[in-house]
Amino acid sequence: MSANVYDYLAWRGDLTLAERPFNEVDNLILSLLSYIDLGGIVPPPGEGTIALSDAAAAYFAARGEPQPTLGEDGNTAVEWDWLFHLASQTARFGAMRLCCYTDILDNEANKQFCAVSIETEPGQLYLAYRGTSDDLAGWKEDFLLACMPEIPSHEEARRYLAKVAALYPDHALTLGGHSKGGNLAVYAAVTAEQAVRPRIRTVWTNDGPGFQQSFIDSGVFDDMLDRIRIIVPKSSMIGLLLSHRQPDMIVDSTQRGILQHDAISWQVMRGQFVKLTELTGESLRAETEINQWIDAMDIPTRKRFVDALFDTLSASGQLTVSGLLADVPKFLNASYAYLMDMDKETRERVLDFIRLLIEVASRLEMEAQRTEAQLLARTVHEKLQKALQIDWGNDKPALKKS
Repeated sequence: MSANVYDYLAWRGDLTLAERPFNEVDNLILSLLSYIDLGGIVPPPGEGTIALSDAAAAYFAARGEPQPTLGEDGNTAVEWDWLFHLASQTARFGAMRLCCYTDILDNEANKQFCAVSIETEPGQLYLAYRGTSDDLAGWKEDFLLACMPEIPSHEEARRYLAKVAALYPDHALTLGGHSKGGNLAVYAAVTAEQAVRPRIRTVWTNDGPGFQQSFIDSGVFDDMLDRIRIIVPKSSMIGLLLSHRQPDMIVDSTQRGILQHDAISWQVMRGQFVKLTELTGESLRAETEINQWIDAMDIPTRKRFVDALFDTLSASGQLTVSGLLADVPKFLNASYAYLMDMDKETRERVLDFIRLLIEVASRLEMEAQRTEAQLLARTVHEKLQKALQIDWGNDKPALKKS
């Protein structure tokens, strides 16, 4: 039986943290709540707190009742809203206090940053960093991770930690995020001021990309390594980008291939994820191929490539991924015209990367189909074996003679 964070809230939602301590699944739920637009509901830094249940009531009063979902949509607002609703109804999460909401979007600076802090218990704060949203600026920041040791949101992540730590000087701190949010949480922790570092208990990165090797080699990770927890799904691609150490947890997922980045699909049993011992073969192959493709370019070339790629994507005038998908013909016409105006080398580099992504996604999908077919064949085989071993006794049917 498959189960996800929705089921976890139904199973464990009535148990407070005093009854069952904070765990890896709680971390994921709080990191995903950072995707909710809480502007005007959760106070900004230094202006108080609000109960999670009250924040949800205000949020849905303004937007209408949330729609139930089974978690099959793939990191959509519908999924996050339903998670927020379910969490707000529980004894475990409803009384938590939200504070320090910060939301920054700067298309000119290619900066998309959002974070919210949650007082899980008295004296305990979880700083949830939002991952990549619908804005192209946020997606471009993700690609810029391959070009520079620091992206614009890194500095915001560090400032946010310093500000919250100063406002709550007696609180222990846990940091976390999903996707780019996991990367930001790690960055903020390893670059934190010396006075703040001892207060950081755990840093959770939920399928978040890594860093450039030069940044890892700089020594900033040394005293924080044993506090960083890396979680990836079995066919991870995003969480294996750039340099990183081996994940602490590989979790099962009901999604296929790259869609396993949708953390709602991660499988849960009681108070923990369903863990596996290794990544899939195609996930490891994708990691090698994409990182080799990136490493083959020097830093200035990478920067030119990222600029060209996102100039192509935004050629239609849209600033969001959903905007591009809403009018695909317009997007394709504008991007084709823009590509034709590029120099041949840059154009080929952009097209090569798109072809690589399509090929990787296709292989991950085929691997998932093969795995499903193998599981089905094994199940049928086991059932046949069981049927043939039944002791029919006197009721055993007679075989017809030919």
